[in-house]
Amino acid sequence: MIENIRSWLRSEFSFIRGNLLTLIVSWLFLYFTFALISPFQSPFIEELGAPPVIIGLMGSIGSAMLGLVRIPGAYIADKYGRKQIIVTMTFSIAFSYLLFIFAPDWRFVLVGMIISNLSLIYQPALQAIHADSISPERRGMGFAASEVVPNIPTIFAPMVAGFLVETLGLVPGMRVVFTIVFLCCLAAAIVRLFFLKETILEPKKIRLGDMKSAFTESLGAIVEAWRSMSRSLKFLTAAFLVSAFEEPMFRWFMALYVHDVVRIGSFDWGLVNTVSTAVFIILGLPLGKLVDKIPRKRAIILSYFIFIPANTLFLFSRDFGQLLVVFVMYGAGWCLLAPAYQALQADMIPREKRGRIMGTIGTLNVLAMIPASALAGVLYSLNPAYPFAFIIFSGVAVSLIVLVAVREPKTREK
Repeated sequence: MIENIRSWLRSEFSFIRGNLLTLIVSWLFLYFTFALISPFQSPFIEELGAPPVIIGLMGSIGSAMLGLVRIPGAYIADKYGRKQIIVTMTFSIAFSYLLFIFAPDWRFVLVGMIISNLSLIYQPALQAIHADSISPERRGMGFAASEVVPNIPTIFAPMVAGFLVETLGLVPGMRVVFTIVFLCCLAAAIVRLFFLKETILEPKKIRLGDMKSAFTESLGAIVEAWRSMSRSLKFLTAAFLVSAFEEPMFRWFMALYVHDVVRIGSFDWGLVNTVSTAVFIILGLPLGKLVDKIPRKRAIILSYFIFIPANTLFLFSRDFGQLLVVFVMYGAGWCLLAPAYQALQADMIPREKRGRIMGTIGTLNVLAMIPASALAGVLYSLNPAYPFAFIIFSGVAVSLIVLVAVREPKTREK
């Protein structure tokens, strides 16, 4: 029996090695930090003096910084290689959290956010090296494993954050949380420094003097990348540009809505997030395997059949039990959406263009988030329910675009 289990594990997960293993180990640290922060970051910023409109504008500024650096970031990924930019900027992100730890007011948090988002210039390189490390026939399972395995430690993170906030108070508790985040980001940077291997042959050394020309050339590369996309990839990108409006609304205002409207305790709110993560971990690999068995497009549409009712129920949630049901649905929906979208995108993009095209798609998504954060802040100030009503309608729009306009390729790219 034990030998059969070992044989199955070797068969199913033998592809997790080399760079893919290194990325997953580094994400074990990083995902844990994100899960610590997310349930309480917006209430923390509000407690430091920022009203909802300012919180929305902070999100817009952060997205603008990220959009700015993603333009040369995509170019760097294909010309200068993946590793050096990933390692350097992971260290930069770690040190940006010192500003969160010692922030006397929200302005220091804003500076930390700007540094952190500028450091994400490495995202296109990270996406490219990730896609380079997974074979086409294992993409659904590979992307699912990349999401599920690093999330295992995050089961405990929201409850840890909730306990610290409930015990020490919102601001002192979050300062301890950000100290943990700083240490975890340092650990991730060190893992990437020693174990990540370059996937570009003879990458050039990055020189600061080249960055101006890289930025100029990258603008042209974005236009070229868009033109080189297939019709279906353009529609898939358009669908997720619509969904990009949802992300900042969730990130910045879901916790505020729970804090201001639903009004459950900090530990209970952490527990809700923990249950959602547990659902994701339990269902992630089976549903990721399903993504390799059924059309990717069908998996995306099915995920929205889960998300749209979940978002509607969230809007009317008023107690712990209702929120628990919502977050179980969120966990299940994400198990389908994340690997299906990433796998379908990789299926459509040739390897030699992957850095630029994935960078272009990521940049367009980030640019869409700039007005979305500000819009969410204004909508929340008018009525806390408005951002989440908007999300319901955008989910319907995404589903229709994918259903009607996206076609899967007959042959998947290597």
